[in-house]
Amino acid sequence: MKVLGIVSEYNPLHSGHVYHIKASLEKTGATHTICVMSGHFVQRGEPALVDKWARTTMALQSGIDLVLELPVVFSCASAELFAYGAVRTLHHTGIVDYLSFGSEQGELGSLWRIASALYDEPAVYRDLLRKHLSDGHSFPVAREKALTGYLRGLPENIMSQSNNILAIEYLKALKSLRSNMQPTTIKRHGSSYQSTVINQSFSSASAIRSFLKDGGSINNPLLAGNLPEASLRILQECFQNGRGPVYAKPFANIILHKLRMMPPEVLERVPDVKEGLENRLIASAMKSGSLDELINLVTTNRYPSARIRRITANLLWGITKSRLQRYLDDENCGYLRILGFNGRGLELLKRIQHEGTLPVITKVSDYRTLLSGLSKEMFEFDIRATDTYVLGFPNPSQRYGNQDFSTPIVRA
Repeated sequence: MKVLGIVSEYNPLHSGHVYHIKASLEKTGATHTICVMSGHFVQRGEPALVDKWARTTMALQSGIDLVLELPVVFSCASAELFAYGAVRTLHHTGIVDYLSFGSEQGELGSLWRIASALYDEPAVYRDLLRKHLSDGHSFPVAREKALTGYLRGLPENIMSQSNNILAIEYLKALKSLRSNMQPTTIKRHGSSYQSTVINQSFSSASAIRSFLKDGGSINNPLLAGNLPEASLRILQECFQNGRGPVYAKPFANIILHKLRMMPPEVLERVPDVKEGLENRLIASAMKSGSLDELINLVTTNRYPSARIRRITANLLWGITKSRLQRYLDDENCGYLRILGFNGRGLELLKRIQHEGTLPVITKVSDYRTLLSGLSKEMFEFDIRATDTYVLGFPNPSQRYGNQDFSTPIVRA
């Protein structure tokens, strides 16, 4: 048995994802696949289009054998923490041989050079980073400028492409964890990650979501050209049942209320809030009547919109910097939450139960006895995130609480 690990959001799972799974299997010769997938909120600080069980079903019908949930404290975090949390989860299964990720670069050489520089942080690089930050650049821009100044011969714009950035963070995480997982990368096929223009095929998940948000029909032939049959069918079922699509708008008043009521010194404890950003957030909340208006008022070159969205999302379940840091400092903090599996996934699950180094959660109510301390605390944030997320369902009858406890594992 050779096991392929993949980090995913599948929001939704589209043709490019199917290509990545198949190409990764061919490149590595793996026999089984396991993915760690964001739950109900994703790295951009937005709710997933449909719930994690629907997206798990998409994965299991598209080449994935076992789906684990990425804890929300990592899924709705910076690229660095998202990647670290995901790689750490796969690492603790004890059975993953290969880690495959997409990249615009399509080869590991340059990505490894950058990852090593970021992990080792040589003095020359640190000095350049400080200089560019003091010039008023956002951290991502300052970091790119520092790296290109320190590392000669890097491909142009390598650090400005979304999948490359995540790929570098995955490599850093492997170094940090001293993991034996062997990395491999597949060149991204089709539209860029950030593209919002839908094409006949291989459109990005962003483009698919934008198309639907702007009023596009779920039955439009364009979607059939971009989504595997299983994904399209599952989306149609979710929409018909009023369990999707879910967007950020339903949470706007909750977020604005929290910001208007929250003292600056309390808001400053939320991840990604620093350098007086808490004051800007509160002042903007007083002027805003919608979440989009708030995001537009707060966003600057130094504070990108994705960062602001993550801050507003993290308000919904109350995570703080100090708690998040404790979860990061303890490498053994965590759990392996099983969302779904097929026949081959059951083989993986049996191996994980013997070789994994974290508790395996198959029945959610068992977390109270299987977990303790920081791990139990972290799991409860996932439950809070689900109880919040379901409030965004279009059908009010589907917004009941405790769905983590009442929804069974997906079996394919």
